[in-house]
Amino acid sequence: MSAEARAAVLEAPDRINLKRFAIPEITDDTGLLRVEMAGICHTDVGLYHGTVKYADYPLILGHEILGRIERIGPLAERRWGVKRGDRVVLEALVRCGFCRHCIDGNYKFCEGHVGYGTSISASVPPHLWGSYAEYMYLAPGTQVYKIPDELPTERAILLNVATANAIQWTILKGGLKLGDVALIQGVGPIGLACIAVAREAGARAIIATGRSSDRNRLELAKRFTADVVVDVDKQDLGKIVREVTDGRGVDVVVDVTGAPAAVAKSVEMVRPQGTVVNAGVTGDTTETPLRLDQFLYKEINFRGVFTSSAQAMRIAIAFDPHRKYPFEEIVTDRYPLSRAEEAVKAAGRELGNHETIKVTIAPD
Repeated sequence: MSAEARAAVLEAPDRINLKRFAIPEITDDTGLLRVEMAGICHTDVGLYHGTVKYADYPLILGHEILGRIERIGPLAERRWGVKRGDRVVLEALVRCGFCRHCIDGNYKFCEGHVGYGTSISASVPPHLWGSYAEYMYLAPGTQVYKIPDELPTERAILLNVATANAIQWTILKGGLKLGDVALIQGVGPIGLACIAVAREAGARAIIATGRSSDRNRLELAKRFTADVVVDVDKQDLGKIVREVTDGRGVDVVVDVTGAPAAVAKSVEMVRPQGTVVNAGVTGDTTETPLRLDQFLYKEINFRGVFTSSAQAMRIAIAFDPHRKYPFEEIVTDRYPLSRAEEAVKAAGRELGNHETIKVTIAPD
């Protein structure tokens, strides 16, 4: 193994360059990951352009993480239940383990957390804090999950974001159950995974929505077993929901769009005492007008959700064992590390008319 690792470093808004960093020494409670693949999400696009900022520059992006344990300390090996050579996925959040939220089991709200690829600068030793790199440092407090060697890479990279979030939001928080009608607003990677999860949970009917620019995604939604796909730019969603539900409204809405108009529509489409799961990030300064009387008169259960959980991750790893759903097709674009900046632009749909769904980076 080389004494240095290459990483794609965000040095300023709209500027990523390849840099080399010394591979760190590993202590009893830390580890080193050899990166197999990094997924790119919309947050990365915002970080790249500087519209989202959680840490000082320079920053190694990449919080969707798949790889193999290259080195590991004996205490970390016991705590994480993995050994050298194991194939793993990580949660992006590194918890402190000692604050009230961690002690209560709500580590996603950890008061002292750091986030791989988002909230700790590459200027902070040991520098390799993101998965746009050949190797990553694994700090104490990392959540590590062993996965099967035979799991296809394109499925594995979706586990810790798309699949686990879909399980958390659709079932564990949304409460979708056998015989329900589900409305999935948005057909990106997580929305597509929500369709599969809703089907496995026993949904009677699944309606999925997108826009005209999502033509390929809407076609893929059908293959994920959506019963009805709706182009909201051209079709009347309200009319379709009334037809499917005999005027009753849907039981559960999972909205992953981050679009204020879609959130308002989700509230309108849900039945009395139904559940709206709001999962799309709209931005700190965005205001979403809502008719609050609908919440009152329909007694709507409106749930905000933030990331997944260890329970959802464990279910995700065991999910879809017979490969009924075309998860591999969600990954539409694969870039080498040397073209990381181009990959982020592709994820932001900034490279012409090509319709990406999921863009990934792998060391070259």
